[in-house]
Amino acid sequence: MKTPTAACILFLIGTRLGAAEPPAPTLNAAVGRVTSSEAVDEAEASRRIAERRALAPVNAALVQEFGDRYAGRVITRDPLGMTVRLKGAGAVPGRIVATAMGPAQVRFVPGARHSSKDLQQIVASNRLRSYFPNAGGMGVNAAEGRIDIGVVDPDTLKAYRARQAEVEKALGVHLHFKRSAEVRL
Repeated sequence: MKTPTAACILFLIGTRLGAAEPPAPTLNAAVGRVTSSEAVDEAEASRRIAERRALAPVNAALVQEFGDRYAGRVITRDPLGMTVRLKGAGAVPGRIVATAMGPAQVRFVPGARHSSKDLQQIVASNRLRSYFPNAGGMGVNAAEGRIDIGVVDPDTLKAYRARQAEVEKALGVHLHFKRSAEVRL
């Protein structure tokens, strides 16, 4: 027989564990974002979301398995699969995995210079801020193996692009600049 204290503890643990994972966005909101950002119709957006959700647990397992070597992934279609970039030169054989949408081929491509974790650490270190102090935002694009930098002002964007090669060489990372909308807080 469970005591009231044990039941409360189990409830709190279950509640806390549930809070650790953010809820998936509603399908309508996700479809809206994908149609807008990827310039596709609603049917294609729904298909892409289903593929991403089906491959999410596979990707999470690969991030865990490869740790500091994991450099990003790209979803492939027809047939459904994933190409996973890995830091370093060690080859890894491909595999077929089960997903909610059926079997999917996972192919590994070694040779990435930086892992996703490396790029995240560069962004978190704020080293790029010394080169680009007026950037609107910075983030890792693991699929492309680069750091994306948003800039609001067109003149600043032009100046930053002029320094891009110099900074890429100094830090050993690939950068991508894009015009971003002004963020109001």
